[in-house]
Amino acid sequence: MSRAVIFFLLVIASGLSLVLALLGLETLSKNLLGWGLLVIGIVYPAGVIIFYCFLKKSFWEVNGKAIQQETGDRSFWAILPGMLAAFFAPPLEFMYLAWLPHAVWLQVVGLTLAILGVLLHLWARSAIKGMYSGHVEVTADQKLVTSGPYSYIRHPSYASLLLMALGVAVGYGSVIGMAAVPLLLLPGLAYRINVEENLLRDCFGDEFRSYARRVKKLVPGTW
Repeated sequence: MSRAVIFFLLVIASGLSLVLALLGLETLSKNLLGWGLLVIGIVYPAGVIIFYCFLKKSFWEVNGKAIQQETGDRSFWAILPGMLAAFFAPPLEFMYLAWLPHAVWLQVVGLTLAILGVLLHLWARSAIKGMYSGHVEVTADQKLVTSGPYSYIRHPSYASLLLMALGVAVGYGSVIGMAAVPLLLLPGLAYRINVEENLLRDCFGDEFRSYARRVKKLVPGTW
């Protein structure tokens, strides 16, 4: 992983998380999603402090030596604009533009999607255990995980991000957020998936090809 990405994850992302928490705090009296942003905005920097500063662990890296990896972390930068637009634009739009009505049913639908996204993410992290990484790489002792959520879609972690982003956009009634998901976030994730699958195909060969024929990328039975 490049130094620029590490700096971003440690410093800039922590600062952005606190801004997200403030946006959640500012909107929680009028929108249920404010609680979600507040929690996410506090949990991330707290995790950085606990893992990196006290436990001395690089929480974005896996154990084991990488035998193949993406150079330059281009896929990380590819998904970043979509992530920023999808999570920061909705509360700002809610506060200052409000193109769509602040309907309670939108908040309920959005919160439901966001919670489903969080649960899917936790399920995926549990299934791959210590192999989760913020960097696209394959290690010497890595195994191809096809159980749990990976038996339904090949990239449940990325699907969870889409669900959470869509949930925030819908919950805040954000036109910008809803547009950012298909126009910015999804293309960025599609690029990262392509990079990741090229490495997996090179590493696992026919095992991965057979798995890819059985299981779709992001939407069960569809795509």
